[in-house]
Amino acid sequence: MDEQPERYRVEFASGSAASVENRRSFRDHDRNDIEADLPGWPPGPAFAVRGFFGRVGRYALAFLTGLLLLPIYAISSQVPDKRGKLEERENEVDDFPVIWAGVGETARTLPWQLDPSRRPRTTVTEIEPAGSDGLVRVTSYEATPARGNRVLSWGGGDKVPGSDAVLWSLPRDEIVAAEVKRFSMAETDIKISFRDGSWARLTSTADGARKIAALLG
Repeated sequence: MDEQPERYRVEFASGSAASVENRRSFRDHDRNDIEADLPGWPPGPAFAVRGFFGRVGRYALAFLTGLLLLPIYAISSQVPDKRGKLEERENEVDDFPVIWAGVGETARTLPWQLDPSRRPRTTVTEIEPAGSDGLVRVTSYEATPARGNRVLSWGGGDKVPGSDAVLWSLPRDEIVAAEVKRFSMAETDIKISFRDGSWARLTSTADGARKIAALLG
């Protein structure tokens, strides 16, 4: 029996800085918003950078959450996820584009199901970076609820039989670079750059991000 290619859970990344936390934008090379121009995409939440008071609120929430979780970390000997060094202030603090592409460029063809704010919570998206036919694929399947939304959103539910679908494919040689982005929690973000100059920022698990970057970089 032929071995199935490895697939890794992915979705569009979201900001971790207080100004853009849990938010993402879609830009052209002049930093114009292109969401309305992405073909077939359903509406999503509008992007805006948080102002001063919004950022203070996020800092306060993060501090309070850290205090509440301290006993759990102490009992379990877990280490809280940390974020690495800031690399691109303009794309990680002042804005947070996850698609950067001009008209007709590759990153604009990525499927909207990669956006967790647009797809159903039961939809799981994965990337297959090393197909034997030389194609990179984004696939999806439907999962049944199991053990809470966070586990489900990262593939913890049972797969619904027959729900596998190929959402997108691209020849491997159209990808010119893939790198793990340090300014993400536990270094789980990956920037994938295409031959035409467009790029996308996705997120996975820490292990998945390293493997995707190695296979595509």
